[in-house]
Amino acid sequence: MKPRIVVFSISALAGTLREIARDYAASANIELVPKAYEDALAYARNRYYTDTADVFVAAGSNGAFLQNQLEAPLVIIRTDGFDVMQALASARKASSAVGLVSYEHSFDELVQFARAFDVPLNTRTYRTPEDARRAVRELAQLGVKVVVGSGLVTEIAQEMGLDAILIYSRQGVVKAFEEAIRLAGAKASGGVRRNSQAYTYHTEQDLIGNSLAVEKLRNTIRLCGSIDFSVLIQGETGVGKELVAQSIHTASPRAGKPFVAINCASLTESLLESELFGYEEGAFSGAVKGGRAGMFESAQGGTVFLDEIGDMPLAFQTRLLRILEDNTVRRIGSASSRKVDFRLLAASNVNLQRAVEAGRFREDLYFRLNEMLIQIPPLRERIEDIGELAGYFLRTTPVRVSKSRFDAFLQLALPVLQSLPWPGNIRQLKNVCRRAAVLMLQENDLSSWHRWFPDLIESAEQNLPASQSEQKASPSGNTMNELALAYSRGSKGDRAAIVRKAMDMANGEVNKVAEGLGISRSTVWRLGKGV
Repeated sequence: MKPRIVVFSISALAGTLREIARDYAASANIELVPKAYEDALAYARNRYYTDTADVFVAAGSNGAFLQNQLEAPLVIIRTDGFDVMQALASARKASSAVGLVSYEHSFDELVQFARAFDVPLNTRTYRTPEDARRAVRELAQLGVKVVVGSGLVTEIAQEMGLDAILIYSRQGVVKAFEEAIRLAGAKASGGVRRNSQAYTYHTEQDLIGNSLAVEKLRNTIRLCGSIDFSVLIQGETGVGKELVAQSIHTASPRAGKPFVAINCASLTESLLESELFGYEEGAFSGAVKGGRAGMFESAQGGTVFLDEIGDMPLAFQTRLLRILEDNTVRRIGSASSRKVDFRLLAASNVNLQRAVEAGRFREDLYFRLNEMLIQIPPLRERIEDIGELAGYFLRTTPVRVSKSRFDAFLQLALPVLQSLPWPGNIRQLKNVCRRAAVLMLQENDLSSWHRWFPDLIESAEQNLPASQSEQKASPSGNTMNELALAYSRGSKGDRAAIVRKAMDMANGEVNKVAEGLGISRSTVWRLGKGV
């Protein structure tokens, strides 16, 4: 039976959803339902608990509402800065007076982008339909002619006589449908139904880079794959912990069996309990007829991956330890236990040993998980891989920019990219490269690329490790671009000297210095005072 997917939309997004749903007619039954909020919640619960739907899809404030209320697998249609910049590029073709209304998130980086390129951009956020209507009305009063936003926002804008551009990209909808089909497949095969996947695609060869740190990581993955021990994977956010977990599974004798993943930080305690342990029919109100297997049963013969295990409540830690010790699991509402066979991989972006010392994590469970330990290095400790990673992210964006343009950008930007601390690691670098790809469509002069990322340049002074910030950057450059590169790598004292030299070169014109160095006018005045 094909996956049964219900998609909720009452806005302009419905047309795009309907068009893309036709492409999946052969692989899934996708039903578009014009309901939202309480009506959508009641409808979804009825369909899920009567077992006539597998997965639900929604977007925007409607999706956020369902995510907080619905005890069923839900996929949210996401937008990111890349989607927004594409929508803004389309909006600017119609008018220079553009407004952006986004759900909750304000996309601060776009405000910086607009300021750097002197693009008039007014932004608002909303949580309810009333908020959205108020936001659009305010923008209209400010003279905005084109509004970028969700389906709800674009409909309101059109009602008020404004042009509107949908913030969602076709690619974002496709990704949501693909995820919904994967989740439905996991359910059909007994897999976990939410925040999980039953199939794995990555191997250690998908790790990009040739540094010693990455080669060591690949070797460790192969070793962990050959030994059927529990593995604890630690690393900062954005380093690729799930990719490593999938690669261990793929390298193991369990590769042909399920890989079942769940994020311990993303579920409420009640939902986490049913997902982990499963339940019997009648165990609680709304329990599906026949009951359901939990993730440990679903992974029979395969691998369980618990992401962000440091956020698992202490009560669940005790039950998890018991499962690991006797290889049995008891469903909610059951009087008997079932034998299970799985290999456990766990990941955390916090140091679990310190969590043990603070009383937030069980010491006995920590030692049970830590049969093998993988510490993934942060990006700042493998800077020789940044060029290869950035090149890959630039080439794989859907933006149509020539390879020669990407190469030219990398040649100019790489020294600065390699000097940054990257608190968001590989995920942050990917987002920067996607933003750069969009901006290359609008800017021909790559030599002023640093103006595209004022947030990166300004944060370098505060965030660079001491060993780097103490390195002296010579203000002896003969062009503004050379001074901009030196500024991005210099310490506080060096930067003041660089600003003063730039002021001399620009004959004291603050605007030219701010534009040339990619910094704000206030920073020019602060560092160059007395010039």
